[in-house]
Amino acid sequence: MGALLDQKYEKLFSLLDVNGDGVIAEEDFELMAARVLTASSEERTAKGEKYADAMMNYWRALRETADADGDGRIDKGEFRQALRQVSVNFDTLVGPLYQAGFHLADRDDDGLVGREDFVTVLAAIGVPAAEAGATLMTSAAQYYRNEEPAGTPSHLLFGAL
Repeated sequence: MGALLDQKYEKLFSLLDVNGDGVIAEEDFELMAARVLTASSEERTAKGEKYADAMMNYWRALRETADADGDGRIDKGEFRQALRQVSVNFDTLVGPLYQAGFHLADRDDDGLVGREDFVTVLAAIGVPAAEAGATLMTSAAQYYRNEEPAGTPSHLLFGAL
């Protein structure tokens, strides 16, 4: 695994370890879901339930893939090892969580996520608000500056080329 992926996995682990105890467990996913639902005012809505269900489905899939010793907790080593499999199965394991998050942030259900709602959801999962807001501008800047092959994500800002 390359150094950049190691950095990404370390960042993701720190975000998922919501209570900061050094392991990822079901409680962390419950806490994160509650934080996101509170921030988006969706605690008692169908949209909120769908997001909470997606979070718990992701937890179960991650636990099944990563919890090598079966103790109900995932340490950094287990997490790093399992992410290789989760990455391969992104569409079935992780994709639904991201889809539910975008649907949650789409406050008026028009298929678009406004900047404020995007920042609210990312900040609730632990991304500093300033970094969350900068994500959109960075994507836009990469679209105009990136000369990598057309399949790279920055080219998708305005749809496939």
